[in-house]
Amino acid sequence: MKKFILPVLLCLLLAACDSESRGKMTVELFDNRGWTDYKGLSETTNLSDASFYIQSDTFRLHFYGWSQDEDSVFYVDFPEDAQSCGRCLIEYTMCGWNKGPAEWDMTTQIMVCDPETDEWYEITRCITPYGGSFNSMWEKMYYLDVTPLIPLLKGHTKFKIFYCGWDATASRAHACTLGFYFFKEKNPYGRPSWHQKVYDSFSSGNTGYRSWAYGVAGHSIEDSLRLGHRVIHVPAGTKNIVLRSCLTGHGQDALTVGNGRFPGRSGYKPVNVAEFDYNEYHIVLNGDTLSQTGYIFEKNGGNYSQAGTYKYDRCGWGPGKPCNVHYWAIRNIPSDMGVIDIDFDLDEYVGKNTAPNAESVAQFYVAVDAFGYN
Repeated sequence: MKKFILPVLLCLLLAACDSESRGKMTVELFDNRGWTDYKGLSETTNLSDASFYIQSDTFRLHFYGWSQDEDSVFYVDFPEDAQSCGRCLIEYTMCGWNKGPAEWDMTTQIMVCDPETDEWYEITRCITPYGGSFNSMWEKMYYLDVTPLIPLLKGHTKFKIFYCGWDATASRAHACTLGFYFFKEKNPYGRPSWHQKVYDSFSSGNTGYRSWAYGVAGHSIEDSLRLGHRVIHVPAGTKNIVLRSCLTGHGQDALTVGNGRFPGRSGYKPVNVAEFDYNEYHIVLNGDTLSQTGYIFEKNGGNYSQAGTYKYDRCGWGPGKPCNVHYWAIRNIPSDMGVIDIDFDLDEYVGKNTAPNAESVAQFYVAVDAFGYN
């Protein structure tokens, strides 16, 4: 969406769910980006209306390691009355360390810990810019609505950072700062009651890089270990469910360019799977494929000037920007639903790599979570 109107859309979209509905359960995509810059934010939100603001330290981004245990851990202290707020925005500041940012476009993921289960939920995923030409004063600010994650933002809250790059030096490195704006307004979803992880490649990757391989025979991204069927447990009284999904394509299947194929795309020649080819996914809900499509692509031609290939369109992300987050609303939930069977189906791709950890393999970072409301 061109404007950051997530709360307004939610109020309209979910109004029909305030009372029991006997219609067929449906899912609708109500935001296909999940972030904006200040110009887009200013059209809908006055930050001075926030009840309070909390800022983290500035973090120097460098390669911590591929293992989850090697991620960089930090804490933020939130007041207890944060839970009474109905909206939360993150102000994500991209900046540099010492003399300025590092050179390459690298994946940065920040996760928040659920203290009751010790599970990690993705709160932001951003790509660093090609920043070798920027000085120490350079920064960019983006705003992300993370209202579904408010129940996890309480007291002494644990976070961690995954950074996939090794471009930091003593004089230059990418860096970031998080600011949290809390607004005491009506929560457009309803009263938070539960949350559940659905898909998470960062904890079950098969490439060695916290991702799932794409197009490798015998290691389908659609099998039960990856994007296969999942069950969402729905407690009684649930009125609304919001799915928060982020899928980004990386790697280029570089050794087999032109040799792989998308069986469902007649006459289509892959460009560089999965990073530079557009992609899409469909949600299968209780055996029914939804009519709406989740498009995984980002037009980067209008992005701000950088070095490198920042102008090229990419699969779900752009250098120097947050990754796209899709929000889906599950509506008309029967009071006795119990469970929902869900499946995310990517376009099928058949490549030539025979191992999921091949250096040239195409791959996807995937995080999908469900949030329930009474």
